[in-house]
Amino acid sequence: MPSRQVRDIMVTEVITCRRGDKLRDVAALFADRTISGVPVVNPEGKLCGVITKLNLLGFFLPEYLELFADIDFIQDFSTLQSCNLDVLDADLLLAEDVMNYEPLRVGPETTLLKCAALLHKHRADILCVVDDGGKLLGVITATDIARAFFGKYIPGAGPKGDEHLKNGG
Repeated sequence: MPSRQVRDIMVTEVITCRRGDKLRDVAALFADRTISGVPVVNPEGKLCGVITKLNLLGFFLPEYLELFADIDFIQDFSTLQSCNLDVLDADLLLAEDVMNYEPLRVGPETTLLKCAALLHKHRADILCVVDDGGKLLGVITATDIARAFFGKYIPGAGPKGDEHLKNGG
């Protein structure tokens, strides 16, 4: 029996955005839907990047926090605030300001086990599925893979996929 591949469970109707979209609009997608990430595509549908919840949240944290191995000693984070969320209202930030320019990419023939290994190794939650020309075909998430691997143990469970509905990019 051949190994299951990405094409078997990938979500093809994907919410996307463009580099010049307002970050406020992208943030609203995360607040309104249960999604792992928003691929950033050009007008031809080629993948340029991806924005994840962690990209978005990390943008508003002070960069120097990465220097600390442990942050438990910080009692009041409000004194460390480097960027106010009000900048979203000012429309000064675009999708390209926070997107990951090197998203994890796989082809539709990639095995689910390899996808699981990639997600684990890179501590990621979403893989963008692209064709040989870099055009976005869909996405696959850790949730999708977990459902494929373990869904048979849940009565009535089946492959549902994260909520990635195409918005026309």
